[in-house]
Amino acid sequence: MKDSTGYAVCLREIERGTHPRFGPWERPVLQLFRMDGDGLKLLQESKVMDCRSGLLRRLRVICYGPDIWVFYQDMSEPVLKEYDPQYVRAGLFGLWKDHRGIGLFDNVVVSTVDSVPASPLRTDWSWVRGAVYVRSNAVNSVQMWHDYWDHTDVLDREFFYASCYGFNMVQVYLHWIIWDRHNEEYLRRIDDLLTRVSTYGLKANLIFWDDCGHVEPNLVFADPVPGRHNSQMMPNPSHRIRDSEFAMAGHKERFRDYVVNVTQRFRDDDRIAFWQLYNEGMGARETYRISRTDANLNRLLGWTREWVKATGTPIPVTATGGGFYGPQYSDFYTYHSYGNGTDPLPNTDGGSEHLCTETLNRPHTSLVDCLREFGGKQNGFVVWELMVGRDNCRYPWGHPDGFEEPVSPFHGVVYPDGHPWDMREIQAMLGEKAFAALQERMFQVEYFEGRFHKRKKASITPLIDFDLGDEHGYGSPDASAGIAKDHFSIRWTGKRTVPTTGVYTFYADCDGVLGLWMDQAPVIQKDHPRREEVQGDIELIRDRPYSIRIEYYHPKGDASNHISWSGPGASKRRLRLDD
Repeated sequence: MKDSTGYAVCLREIERGTHPRFGPWERPVLQLFRMDGDGLKLLQESKVMDCRSGLLRRLRVICYGPDIWVFYQDMSEPVLKEYDPQYVRAGLFGLWKDHRGIGLFDNVVVSTVDSVPASPLRTDWSWVRGAVYVRSNAVNSVQMWHDYWDHTDVLDREFFYASCYGFNMVQVYLHWIIWDRHNEEYLRRIDDLLTRVSTYGLKANLIFWDDCGHVEPNLVFADPVPGRHNSQMMPNPSHRIRDSEFAMAGHKERFRDYVVNVTQRFRDDDRIAFWQLYNEGMGARETYRISRTDANLNRLLGWTREWVKATGTPIPVTATGGGFYGPQYSDFYTYHSYGNGTDPLPNTDGGSEHLCTETLNRPHTSLVDCLREFGGKQNGFVVWELMVGRDNCRYPWGHPDGFEEPVSPFHGVVYPDGHPWDMREIQAMLGEKAFAALQERMFQVEYFEGRFHKRKKASITPLIDFDLGDEHGYGSPDASAGIAKDHFSIRWTGKRTVPTTGVYTFYADCDGVLGLWMDQAPVIQKDHPRREEVQGDIELIRDRPYSIRIEYYHPKGDASNHISWSGPGASKRRLRLDD
């Protein structure tokens, strides 16, 4: 096998147990490997149905040029669809037994075929440098959509951060209960978000359904549980509905309305790169629910693909592969890849037609690792996630409840005040030259314990524009640096020219104590802790570079700071160094 070239198919058991009614069961995955001089490399895999042990299964493989289709049980629809030109003219194709020796093959026939299925989609996704997006001040994506219009300023600045730091796509979870409550109004919110995304040069992909989360979907949002990863995430539709054939049947038309109306409204929208039918369709974890739940999940996947395709949308669809039930419903293969210290980033050998739609998990895998590993294999990727915020994904999986903060955020790249967790990651995203140019356009920022006592961190940020709640973790500008939510201070410095000579007004809408200087000349001095907007005027000369210094001390409570300016012929706007 090691010296062979070609492909191999394996039906491999990943879980087993005993059902109280049906007896022993197993949950298999169907895998497609490429064989080369380095051994077997996994190209695709998918969970498949028929769990009871001892059953005979049917497999069929069709190869036609660089296209490969793998069928399981149902010989009319392939489960795996692969485009791989490496061994078009020569190479073996074999059936590989599970590594534990499980499974026998019988009645193997090799023959020519008269017709083949439609070719797999051959889109190049290597350009994708994306991030899951949940607004930093929302505990989950449901809250983000529910109170959408109250926080469009947060969306704007966070999409701006994404564009500054080299991202080109955001991955956004939809939820059917928002459609069920708001109907057409939900479509207006989606349209507005897509407009804001596009304004900053980003694409979006939208997710209809998701199995992750354990909070029953509702429109009342609890605070995050300290220490608990993604503590308020809500599955979609819900595990209660998914696990019940009766509930699924009763909700079918409501689900159809949700999917069809969203797809129809945006069927030709070039702001959307692709639709995700289902994120991590994993099925039940409890033994007694395996058959029923997995059947219902596949039913919903099949319905959703049918509903989306019936609208005539040219936008491709996908659902998560790997250890999930997605590939047979997908136009192209997507997978999730998380390193574990021994296998840095698995499942990355499929080439540019594949896309990783979830990765990261420091300290095992940094954004620098993602760029090196995925880039080296021409794979695009989407990190979980853009913002370090109230969804608590800065805590690792399995972290005990409590207030101990990780020394590095498990997920997330940018803090709510706009600074990246690690500038080396941004340098890797942009490249040396572009990163050097970015630094010239950014505020240099320093974070201190107390009132400029002990410096805790230095970074960059494009704006001085944030609101941090009086909440453990999220209330700190960077909890991983050991900065508490109270009694911290920040200093921003930079250089700025003005386009016209005249009098300029600077505004500081903030709590705490703040000073703003231009070339050492004081412009604003705020000496009390209550939040209010203060302002100051100064005459500036065209094209002369001025040094800006802003110092801010936050005593306690909610932390907010928004620096703006106006001048001759220019209305009030957020202060930047490059506009």
